[in-house]
Amino acid sequence: MNASDDRDKVIPPFGRDAEFSGMIRCKRCNLLYSPSKSTSALRLTYCSFLCELGDLGFSMQGLEHMERVKKDEQHGEPVKAGAE
Repeated sequence: MNASDDRDKVIPPFGRDAEFSGMIRCKRCNLLYSPSKSTSALRLTYCSFLCELGDLGFSMQGLEHMERVKKDEQHGEPVKAGAE
């Protein structure tokens, strides 16, 4: 074993730094978070559903459940002002 072999080894962190090694930063709020505990559909980008919604303006789960409106339903009969 020569000296260059030691430089190639990855030494796992211990102590206080070990708990942060698997964490990443949220794109919106820049906080460290664990992707496995994220409530966002985009776990590797946002720490929570609220950061995803705030950054994108919509949620991926909301997009999945969206239904298209048929053309007949889009343009109903116009209602005259004052008529109820």
